[in-house]
Amino acid sequence: MTNSYKKSLDQLFEKLLYYRHISGRINKVFQKEIEQYSSDTAIIHFASALIISDWTGPNENGWDINFHSGITTETTKDNYKSEIEKIHSRQLCLLYAQSFESFERFLKDCLFERLGQDDNFRKSVITLLPKNQNSSITRAKMPGGDHLFKALKKAGGASFKDFTSKNNLNIKFKELWTVLSEVRHAITHNESMIELKLVNKSEYHSDIFNYLFNSKSVSDDFLLIELDYGKFEKLIKRFSEFAFQIFKLLSIEEHIEWKKTE
Repeated sequence: MTNSYKKSLDQLFEKLLYYRHISGRINKVFQKEIEQYSSDTAIIHFASALIISDWTGPNENGWDINFHSGITTETTKDNYKSEIEKIHSRQLCLLYAQSFESFERFLKDCLFERLGQDDNFRKSVITLLPKNQNSSITRAKMPGGDHLFKALKKAGGASFKDFTSKNNLNIKFKELWTVLSEVRHAITHNESMIELKLVNKSEYHSDIFNYLFNSKSVSDDFLLIELDYGKFEKLIKRFSEFAFQIFKLLSIEEHIEWKKTE
């Protein structure tokens, strides 16, 4: 029997590898930039100002009348290295957010595939939909977030329980999902600022977060999520392995061949 989940897994792997591939090149470019402007003879200083016009104010025969907003910023040699590292971290965080969205798409594709083969599973997923939706379910209506994870747990059956309770990393799938999801949300919606209480839901959640991400405290309640290339490379590897476990357990539950054959 052909394993229909393999196509979705390969598509995810291609995305994750591409993100790691381009991040490696970005890392080399940024490192070269830092080295170039760290020498004693290097000179660098640039400033920017925000210039705007008033849409409902006067104009000069249809041309904008611009004025200074009063907002400026500048970078000097003294803070250039930290600025480049900050830019690099932000770029890697955005790539991580895209990685998570690709991962979530992979889950939805796999579970939607399962719906067409298992009426009981279809009924259980329908219960996760908002009450104002009808009883039919399409790929576009597949639940996301924690509801998606609940659907995965249902589809994974005994294999899910076995894999999450015993694996080489001693990592619990639900806690891993929660950390990955909360970090993606913080990056996308809060400029990579995450509430400390979300990281410290338990000591275990905190350990996973610190294993996969860098961070620094910005207040009593918030951490700034940071990534460097080494951390991002490891994150993509573990992310890919998590996806493979899902592919494997779904295949086992449906008695489909999952091992790579030559």
